[in-house]
Amino acid sequence: MMGPSHWRYLIFLLFVTAILPACRVDPDDDPVIIVTTPPEFSVDLYERRDPVDGTPLFGLWVESMVDYDCAGYGIDATVAVENNRIRVTLLGVLPPSPCTGDAAPAKQFLPIGKLPDGVYEFSLSLRDAILNEGTLTIANGRYILVLPDQLGIDFQNLVLEHLPDGVIWGYAGVPDELSEPVADEFIFDLKTITGEPGLAPGFYSYFTVSGTGNATFHKSIAPAGVSEQFLRRLTTPPDALESLLQGYRSATQQPLQIRCWTTAGEL
Repeated sequence: MMGPSHWRYLIFLLFVTAILPACRVDPDDDPVIIVTTPPEFSVDLYERRDPVDGTPLFGLWVESMVDYDCAGYGIDATVAVENNRIRVTLLGVLPPSPCTGDAAPAKQFLPIGKLPDGVYEFSLSLRDAILNEGTLTIANGRYILVLPDQLGIDFQNLVLEHLPDGVIWGYAGVPDELSEPVADEFIFDLKTITGEPGLAPGFYSYFTVSGTGNATFHKSIAPAGVSEQFLRRLTTPPDALESLLQGYRSATQQPLQIRCWTTAGEL
């Protein structure tokens, strides 16, 4: 006669024998494969201003995630807009000729066009291998892209705010210590003919405004060296701004390298 301990051991063996077949992997079953695709490009919704008259043009700012041999590499892509469908295909990069300068990412603005308010089907493909699909909603100059699954790309700004008229932004380069007080003086004088921009937090293509009102320039215009940056709203006639810029740019001593964009064009 078996004691209680023997019965428990026998029951354990029967239980293990019963569950073992369920734990086996059938060699004929297809394995589950999880595919992850590292981003090849970073992408932003972007509204570029015409340098002559400031006319806005909607599109995408695209940059490669890796640096190439030199600056000047572009993006090879196709853009198609048909009714309420937008299709963008990134094909690769385009080398410059000649190839000079330091290593840099490939970058380019891909124009899509002036689109009326509405909801659009949106797709962004990498060659013919990866397809990202979503919707783009445009209302009162504001763009909102919904892209549930992002493969092969890093979409950094999916919401683009409308930039009202009269806003100016830019920077004065500070190449050395002697130029620093001159740049400070320029910013002081600029404030006498401009006011606070009064922009709500958000992304405005050329810059992002934080919740505290601070502005960070987009990589498409961010200066490489030290600079005094500004984001203001013009409160005087444009002639006053043009005169101020000309005075500091043409100064005999310590002339400033100033870039100034406005919603009416670049000055």
